[in-house]
Amino acid sequence: MLFILAIVQLWGQDMKISLSLKQSCLLGIEQNVNVQNAMLEQQKARFRIREAKSKLYPQLEAYTNFSYYYAIPKLIIPGEIFGQTGLIPVEIGTKFDWSNGFRATQLLYSQSYFTSLKLARQMETLSELDLQQKKEEIIFQVSQLYYLCQATHTQISLLEASKKNMDRLLKITELQSRNDLIRKIDHSRLAVAADNLQTQIDNLDQLYNNQLGILKYLIGLPMETEVVLSDTFVLSQENMLSDLFNKSGLRDRTELQLLDKQIEITELTRKSVRQSYLPTLTGFGQLYYQGQRNEFDFFKGGDDKFYRVGLVGVNLTIPLFDGFEKRSKIKQYDLELIQLRNVRENRLEYFSKELVDALHRYRNNMEILRRQEKNIQVAEEIYDVSLQGYRQQVVPLSDLLMSENELTEARLSYSNALMQLKNAGLEMRKVKGEMLLIIES
Repeated sequence: MLFILAIVQLWGQDMKISLSLKQSCLLGIEQNVNVQNAMLEQQKARFRIREAKSKLYPQLEAYTNFSYYYAIPKLIIPGEIFGQTGLIPVEIGTKFDWSNGFRATQLLYSQSYFTSLKLARQMETLSELDLQQKKEEIIFQVSQLYYLCQATHTQISLLEASKKNMDRLLKITELQSRNDLIRKIDHSRLAVAADNLQTQIDNLDQLYNNQLGILKYLIGLPMETEVVLSDTFVLSQENMLSDLFNKSGLRDRTELQLLDKQIEITELTRKSVRQSYLPTLTGFGQLYYQGQRNEFDFFKGGDDKFYRVGLVGVNLTIPLFDGFEKRSKIKQYDLELIQLRNVRENRLEYFSKELVDALHRYRNNMEILRRQEKNIQVAEEIYDVSLQGYRQQVVPLSDLLMSENELTEARLSYSNALMQLKNAGLEMRKVKGEMLLIIES
């Protein structure tokens, strides 16, 4: 984090920034929009837990209720009470009724609610896994591009070294041509080869700048920032094949963990709906002041008062019939569980195939790299012999140029093979669920 803050401070300055692979990945994680949104989703999940827990606390509210009865309700009572016959309608209440007070409720028992609370906690875990997946994705993308930039820069350096050798030969052949020691056409041929080599360097330099621009975009650096990749482009001593099948690599895949968590969440949701068939017990209480008038004179004072009313109690709700709504929901979740398990099984089979493919790809690239190492040794020996022979004027210039080109091609092929091997190593990390080790090591 301190490194990232230092980078941010340098953005406004015209300075060169040196970046390792780890630093590039950390910057990418810090600046990537998908990672930022996943972090926000994680915060939302925490607030959802707080929202769910709020139901455990008493729910208190104040209220005021004013009613005007333009037709007062009537109560029918037997006339015998008043010494009359038949039924007599009697008005109950007054025209104006004003109540002010507080009411409180407290959840005492709801099995469905407690399951929903567990569900909210699992949603937080799901958001953490989603954040981890987003980090792994940006690490994979940045690492691939970092290796590609390294390979291109190495190829430029190799061609520039070859160009320097060719420039020295040009000076020698120019003197030899003036002294009629070689044909002028040999010098011209060497000059054409040097121009072609410079064209290759210019093309690769443009390609490198484009690749570096994409890397800057991924890690959130301004395009005008000058970046130097500090990691050396060499073969790592880490053996990616070790312990590949002994550890449960596939189970460590974030994608499978996400699916497992989604299955668990769906099961909890189904359980919550099923438990909504159970009774719910709620405590309640109310305290209010009630004023009743036949005239709207609440603010005139006098003997008329507001009367205090208070009550407490419990409320038991027992679901009996809902038109099969809950049953239909449960069936939907049953089908969703089947879908998720099918997806997981299919994903597991694909990851198993990916594991085998990554293993073969890594081994093949390792063999290719070893062959290229031998090719470089042979090409260097041939070049040394050709150069010595040319100095002794027993080897023609064309043979020297050919050996020079073969050596350059061998080194370029080695650079490309090394990049392919590093990408294969990335695939191995991805297969084993170890992408985060790049920033943790």
